[in-house]
Amino acid sequence: MNPTRAEIDFAKLAFNVEQIRRHIHGEYPKRKIKICGVVKANAYGHGIEEVSKKLVDLGIDFLGVANYDEAIRLRKLIPNTPILVFGTLIHSKLEPAKYVSILHKHNLTATVASYDTAKFLNDYSRKFKSKFKVHIKVDTGMRRIGLDYKGAFKTIQQIAALKNIELEGIFTHFASSEEKNKTFSKLQLKRFNKLLGELKKAGIEFPIVHSANSGAVLDLKGSYFNMVRPGLLLYGYYPGNGVRNKIKLKPIMNLKSKVTFIKKIEARESVSYGRKYFAKQNEFIGSIPIGYGDGYQRLLTNKARVLINKKLYRQIGAVTMDWIMASLGKRYNIKIGDDVLLMGEENGNYLGADKLGKLCGKIPYEMICAVADRVERVYLNG
Repeated sequence: MNPTRAEIDFAKLAFNVEQIRRHIHGEYPKRKIKICGVVKANAYGHGIEEVSKKLVDLGIDFLGVANYDEAIRLRKLIPNTPILVFGTLIHSKLEPAKYVSILHKHNLTATVASYDTAKFLNDYSRKFKSKFKVHIKVDTGMRRIGLDYKGAFKTIQQIAALKNIELEGIFTHFASSEEKNKTFSKLQLKRFNKLLGELKKAGIEFPIVHSANSGAVLDLKGSYFNMVRPGLLLYGYYPGNGVRNKIKLKPIMNLKSKVTFIKKIEARESVSYGRKYFAKQNEFIGSIPIGYGDGYQRLLTNKARVLINKKLYRQIGAVTMDWIMASLGKRYNIKIGDDVLLMGEENGNYLGADKLGKLCGKIPYEMICAVADRVERVYLNG
């Protein structure tokens, strides 16, 4: 049985959710601000089904996913919580009526990023007794998807005239809210507010307005409106150095394995593929069954540390698909089967995804999302 696993601590998830709640309502104590928990990409590698169910138990108002496959998978487990799909619809030319009926059956909330999408949903929703709920996405500077803010007013007027969809929400997305310099984020917010004001004058208002991703939740309180969309914060990491330590967080994943082999090597012997490490002295090495096939980045070669019995040891030699090696020194107090912390935090020792990411030129999002499906997820304090 493979000892490599990702331990997901729900007590830490609950702590992070509470920290987010206190922060946003500390800024606006009299305003009800909904939270959309972003669980796309398998809940950032933590397990979309289990994490989503726990977030619902913790009172999260919405769940946010990347695409309709994720949404349908979740809806089978979570019947009532609104699920917002951030991705755009493919305007199917094969069986569009059937396509829309499947989405409608699962009571999903669609992102509308163009008039064509709104028209598509409207035309094929006529036979349903209830309207398809949509949130309109406005591009204020991200330049990815959404209605261009310059022409959004006219397009939204056209969409509002459609009879078979319900305009439940409107939102935008920040390009650089995690940076200390908020100049561009404030410009995006200004563009969004201007559009909202124009729409209000025209008699078009939305029950739910949102723009704050993790960076903006921490450091741009004017972007909260009445819903925020934390992602990385839920999992215990800050999205960038510009917004660090605004609230206290706990990484909820500890990536672990065990020492499964120990051997002695002599001075000047090499370790692993490519001979990237040569022993300077006689030493013992421990082999640990985790590698880039599990999501432990090859770029960590000869850079990372691992925690065994409350002590840090250097990872040596090229990270392979299934194994890494650690230098245990001339003498060691380690035995086969001892636990190894590869990523996370334990006993005051920090090997967080952000710290490991810096070693190999990656962001914490990449490090946690990369944890492979073959790594067992073990849920604690559920």
